[in-house]
Amino acid sequence: MIEPAPQLHRSFHSFAADLHTLRDPTALVHHVMTGLQNFIPTDYNSWKEISFQRVPRVAAIFSPHNPSAASLLPVFQRHFGHHPICDHWRRSGQHQGAYSWTDVTTRTDFERQELYNDFYRPLGIQHQLVVALDVQPSRLIYLALNRARSPFKEQERVLLSTIQPHVFQALRHIGEIYRLRLTLNSFETLVDRLNQGIICLSAQHRISWANKRARHYLQTYWNNAPQKYHLPDAVLNWLLPHAQKDKASVNSPRPLTVQGPPGQLVVRLLADKAERYLLLDEIPVQRKFNELTAYGLTQREAEVLGWIAQGKSNDETAAILGMCAQTVKKHLERIYNALGVANRTEAALKVQADLRPSSNA
Repeated sequence: MIEPAPQLHRSFHSFAADLHTLRDPTALVHHVMTGLQNFIPTDYNSWKEISFQRVPRVAAIFSPHNPSAASLLPVFQRHFGHHPICDHWRRSGQHQGAYSWTDVTTRTDFERQELYNDFYRPLGIQHQLVVALDVQPSRLIYLALNRARSPFKEQERVLLSTIQPHVFQALRHIGEIYRLRLTLNSFETLVDRLNQGIICLSAQHRISWANKRARHYLQTYWNNAPQKYHLPDAVLNWLLPHAQKDKASVNSPRPLTVQGPPGQLVVRLLADKAERYLLLDEIPVQRKFNELTAYGLTQREAEVLGWIAQGKSNDETAAILGMCAQTVKKHLERIYNALGVANRTEAALKVQADLRPSSNA
């Protein structure tokens, strides 16, 4: 029995509002299928998803579970192209509101169809109310309410039509969340393959997100617990003077170099108008680039050339080696003369073969 109007209105409003809190498609289907039974009693409800590929595929969920309907699903898949309501949606492009069979065809014509005689008649279904939930060229999702005896009333049609846009929006919302999760997972996988730690900073200079390598560096160099969202004091003290400057400034502070048991950790700030990131690079202590002294370079010059050849800038090389960028520039002038090259690109190319055997050191 349908509830009195005021109580029905409150219950239905709560039912519709809860749709927008769901984040999982299984939970959404369960909420819709079971919840509607409180407002529109049926023998069973069915949620069907039809994929229009070379061979159309039909997936269905029944509530309550109907073994007979499930066993006849291949029959439905074979004949669903003649479903009068689905055919009406395709031909007219009109999907709004709830439909019954007799809205789009005569009962006599429908009962002549194989779909009715091979699927609905064996199930004893005499009345159906259907609403489209997602209509795309490649996919159709709809909800069907099924009864054996009593026809659907106008009030029940209105209720099902009213819930349609709520379910539609909930489906779209869940779809967007799913796509965002896939994108984020792909991004995290890509980032974790890089030999670099990345930290995204919040407006309050806290860690809003960090990849696995960055968490490892925080733990190794500062014993910072992986679940913490606070920056280590040394990083915060290095960062704050820059953050307090005019926000229009695009000048980042010189890289922060931290000594630790594994080697050196170089922290750089990458700032945009709206986003700020910390990039963390670990420099193993054992890299001395001794092999490059064969070019007539001092040990220090060999180290400068080694890091330049691995793509480091003058500022990054200076931070790694604990010198100023101007000193790096002076070393490069001497290196170019010793190698007989004109620039850093030619220098890097000339020594790549020497660095390759120890590139994983």
